[in-house]
Amino acid sequence: MANTKRVIYLVLAIIILYFISLRLSFGVNVNIDTDNNIGKIVVTFFFIPIFRKKINIKRLLSGHTEQFEQPHDDKEQETNEKPDKSGPIKRFLVDCAIKILKAVCVRTADLKAKIGTGDAAADGMAVGMLRIMYTQFCAFFGFDGKSGTIEPGYDSEILFFSFFGIFSISFADIIFAVCNVVFSRIAHCGERRSYANVAE
Repeated sequence: MANTKRVIYLVLAIIILYFISLRLSFGVNVNIDTDNNIGKIVVTFFFIPIFRKKINIKRLLSGHTEQFEQPHDDKEQETNEKPDKSGPIKRFLVDCAIKILKAVCVRTADLKAKIGTGDAAADGMAVGMLRIMYTQFCAFFGFDGKSGTIEPGYDSEILFFSFFGIFSISFADIIFAVCNVVFSRIAHCGERRSYANVAE
């Protein structure tokens, strides 16, 4: 009877370890085209859609221009100028989120973008900014982004953005990232206490 329980525990431990180390695959597909008024965001989990969002690009752009033209009140400026007082729990969650994002593995990523505003200088600046952002994105996830193409559209006013990526992460990576943040904070608190004792 004891041997049977041990076998059952061993099988359960193997199953739990398997699920913890299993890679969870997510797909992200973003399509924006101002000429055809297409705006779509799709997130898939193991190629099964779990999130869909359609965006009316013309309505969104017109709303942004109207909001930009409206004058801002002094009260709104005062509220915006107030410093953001984030607590230790919020900082801990942000650190955990950053560590978890760094553990994400990029299997594939493809970007095709074309920006045209009617002004050559503005087009060049926008393309340069988008290339810098995409390079930083690839550097953050440790991915070679040579497949991305970003070009200006000098002869037309257009915003075309097509991104497709497949990302994967496991529960083990999430647990390791959270434990890493916890241990680093404990070590940091220990160093602070030792410095305080020396100062006293």
